[in-house]
Amino acid sequence: MENVSGEDLGWFWRSWVLNNWKLDMTVEGVKYTKDNAANGAEIALLNLEKMPMPVTVLVKEENGKEHRIDFPVEIWQRSAGYVFGVPSTSEIKEVIIDPDKKLPEWNRDNNTWKKKAF
Repeated sequence: MENVSGEDLGWFWRSWVLNNWKLDMTVEGVKYTKDNAANGAEIALLNLEKMPMPVTVLVKEENGKEHRIDFPVEIWQRSAGYVFGVPSTSEIKEVIIDPDKKLPEWNRDNNTWKKKAF
């Protein structure tokens, strides 16, 4: 499979065949650049378990704009945390990991971050 795909699939074999690892990702938080949503945002993801997987994240802004971002499995190679930037123009109201529910998530309750109402 690796020869045909041209990809290193060691992460797949270790997670699914050699071990009984679980997948549990969460959104740690959202921070705005210079404390202003119009300047963009940084979103922190955390993999709480050992299984690495490619992941899709859906970011919803209050102005109705949505960002759908696909990340490869390699984001988990160096650590269990990953931070990425989003060119937001308004406050972010929701961040959803695996919005299509395609991944074998252990705990879907922590896959969504929502802006707190004051």
